[in-house]
Amino acid sequence: MIRKQIDRRTLLGGAASLAAAASLCNCGLGNSARAADGAQPVLPSLAPGAPKLEPVNFQLKGPDGTTLALSSLRGRPFILHLWATWCPPCRLELPALNAFIEKTGASIPVIPVAVASPLPKVMIFLAQGNLPHIAPWTLGQHEFSQWFTSGEPSLPMTCVIDSQGRLRASVEGEMAWSAPDSQASFENILSGLQASKPA
Repeated sequence: MIRKQIDRRTLLGGAASLAAAASLCNCGLGNSARAADGAQPVLPSLAPGAPKLEPVNFQLKGPDGTTLALSSLRGRPFILHLWATWCPPCRLELPALNAFIEKTGASIPVIPVAVASPLPKVMIFLAQGNLPHIAPWTLGQHEFSQWFTSGEPSLPMTCVIDSQGRLRASVEGEMAWSAPDSQASFENILSGLQASKPA
């Protein structure tokens, strides 16, 4: 069993923030493998199922007061990737995700979102880690918990969102972004959802 551990100095501060972060982060490395040598494959891990939860409607925050309403992405399926600056497994996964986004570009829309992570820390973390393709979008833990009502998730978490904004599949833990078939797998998943009719 993977033990949950959190570096308290890196959290937002305060007991409430620590408790909220602990419920999100699968931070103990334990037997968790790096994305390059043992992360979960895209298929069958993210094979879409029936729609779950309410349509995702986050208002993401970015640098210089920029925002992104996920409702504005209706009409096209996308991948929502949730991570945090204080989550060690997330840190291990991000370089592979950065390379995947650089390679695939707009053909596979991936929206990375730092949960319960202050924007200044996110920007410093991404700059120091040389992760230019990870957009510095942020989201409060409360907003995320209001939407994800299917138990207590662990980060990192990758979600398949259909063209109506509904969750169709999710995986907690590292994904094999660098696997040879990852691009084709994501393309097949998203094209299948694009072709499907609204439920």
